[in-house]
Amino acid sequence: MIKTTLTTRNLCLSIFLCSMICGCGDSIPVPNDMPAPQETIIKVTSEGQPLSDASITLMPVDVSSRWYAGAVTDSAGNATIYTQSKYRGAVPGKYKITIVKRETTPSTIVFPNPEKDSTGYANAVDAAAKEVRDSFDLIEPKFSSVNTTTEELEIVTGKNYKTIEVGKPVRIKIGK
Repeated sequence: MIKTTLTTRNLCLSIFLCSMICGCGDSIPVPNDMPAPQETIIKVTSEGQPLSDASITLMPVDVSSRWYAGAVTDSAGNATIYTQSKYRGAVPGKYKITIVKRETTPSTIVFPNPEKDSTGYANAVDAAAKEVRDSFDLIEPKFSSVNTTTEELEIVTGKNYKTIEVGKPVRIKIGK
């Protein structure tokens, strides 16, 4: 027979392991000064079709709040929002929503095997660092800035769900 002394550490470890096994450890505990995040899902569509791989950011309207949130849309266009990339849900309050989907042209640099051609590999690394590739916005750029977005959301206690239609796809070169 094994004798175990119940300590605070053992109790905490037991609760943690139980929550992981039972599946109720879905999100890490929030800081003491953070209001409880509320389940938030944002769906993004383009011409009514789901838009995947779009970055969603919720920026608090209250500039004293540090609890920004965001996620990336999946193949169904849904983004399950996390506060500060680690706490599932968004803190109650008003937010401006930015949405970004970009594409960058592929690199033309060919990297040789570093074990066979260390000089060629080093030269390729230098060339890649200097390479200028074109980037394109794939949705209207107005959605990418808190100064120009028209999308807002007030997170309330309970489940929060919003669908955002970004219109026709575009391919607008960024920069010069």
